[in-house]
Amino acid sequence: MSSLRCPTCNMLFEIEKTKAMPFCSERCRLVDLGRWLNEEQSVPHVPSLDELEESWLDEPQ
Repeated sequence: MSSLRCPTCNMLFEIEKTKAMPFCSERCRLVDLGRWLNEEQSVPHVPSLDELEESWLDEPQ
């Protein structure tokens, strides 16, 4: 059997025994969803080259 750590509670669980992959339980899955919806977690924004050029052009010389 394969084991994995739950990203929410850090508990080690058997992959075959959960329907909420990659979480150990439905509760942990919903906790994670709530964090995303409350913007406690997000994908970091990396400015594009165009955005960097625009901000550089907007700065006073």
